[in-house]
Amino acid sequence: MPFETLGEDVLLKIFCFCDISTVLAVSVINKPLRRIALSKQLWLSLVLDPGFRDALDLPPPDRDQLECLSTKELIAVVQNAVAEPVWGESSSSSSVTMTRFQIPLDDMEDCPEAWLLSGARYILLHSTTQHTLCIYDVWSARRVWERPVQARTLCQVDLVPGGAVTRIFFVQTVDHPNTCTLHVEEVDLTTGASHELFNLSLGSTIFEVKPCAIAGDFLLGTVLHSTQTLILINWRASIFVSLGRASLCCIPISSLSILRFCPDAQLIPGHILSTYKEISPPHAHFLAVTPLGAFSDRWQPLTEDDTVLAAQLESGYAHGTIPIKNITTLERLKYNHWSLTPNFVTATPDALHAGAYNISVYGLQISKRPPRPATLLGRIGNLITGTARRGKASREPAQALLLYRFTPEQGQASSKLRLVSERRVSNLLQVYCHRAIPMPSGNSISVVYRQCRQRTGADVA
Repeated sequence: MPFETLGEDVLLKIFCFCDISTVLAVSVINKPLRRIALSKQLWLSLVLDPGFRDALDLPPPDRDQLECLSTKELIAVVQNAVAEPVWGESSSSSSVTMTRFQIPLDDMEDCPEAWLLSGARYILLHSTTQHTLCIYDVWSARRVWERPVQARTLCQVDLVPGGAVTRIFFVQTVDHPNTCTLHVEEVDLTTGASHELFNLSLGSTIFEVKPCAIAGDFLLGTVLHSTQTLILINWRASIFVSLGRASLCCIPISSLSILRFCPDAQLIPGHILSTYKEISPPHAHFLAVTPLGAFSDRWQPLTEDDTVLAAQLESGYAHGTIPIKNITTLERLKYNHWSLTPNFVTATPDALHAGAYNISVYGLQISKRPPRPATLLGRIGNLITGTARRGKASREPAQALLLYRFTPEQGQASSKLRLVSERRVSNLLQVYCHRAIPMPSGNSISVVYRQCRQRTGADVA
């Protein structure tokens, strides 16, 4: 039975489960389904989808105004939502619109540290004087959750776009006695109910633990004992794997045989995102996305016995490599054919492609000195050129931003890492282009959402 012969109601329900890129593709290449793919009801559903809106850190939608728009105008809403706003522009600029929410903090003695969670609807606050962690619903200014913590507390948060349950991975350190506690708390952001998922106390042998990331059942962090080691923990199974010294980001790859992780590795569902550098010439930098399945035979039981854990970490470092054949995807970092040295890497869900991630790599492009000429005439020519240029300032390293799209393995399709765009940037403001930011204001915190203004003239998003 041909797909196109299904009833329109059935087809419409099926399309509501598709991502925006699929619907757009169908509207262009499939004439029998074009009318349904461009129906107003479908596009209204896509624009209001929490997963789409949270992936772009959008403010709450005005459903009444959106329902007044045509399909063409709803598609324009998507185009404007996806467009990157520039924070350097004036708030009165005709090309941007701003939405502001204010959260009063009258009961807090200090201005707390603040982090917007994924989706920018919820904000995590850490009061260092009152020793509390709390989460607010930005749109209603309602305190959802609160927990007392130690003064020295670091944390990472996992919140899937469109979801209402978050998991907080935090590490607390107490000087007397010298102990460190790893904790995972699950919070229902609708009801405020929470419960403990994982708790591990480490003694004086482990000097410091820093949380790097949390994704699903997995934690990533650095542990300082005799050396600083990067470890991956499956908190549900209470097992871990040592990934080697966190201070190392270089590996021998004479035969492309092994990989060692750099300290700023990140987690995305089912994978670890990392960069590394060749030790041997040409010393190129690579972006690698490794499936967690690559560690299936290397997990060790997690214990609170410091002596045993330290021995496990040392043993793990000795074997802290994985076969490169198990790496899902590998990409050499370069801009304009020159090697790029990465400064940081970020990964965010793709709003248009379900299950995909946008990976941004910011780094410096340093031109290499040309090889020394083999002939005497060539060397004389270089000497003349160098003398003519003497006294001139050397060229500053170019700053560049590489944008990739990573699509995990789905069914029979293998994982893909594709370079989407590359551009030169002049300053970090062009890299840190957050769509929503928290701004302290007296005894309150404001969250400002910034979007491109509607091309249709309808001031809604």
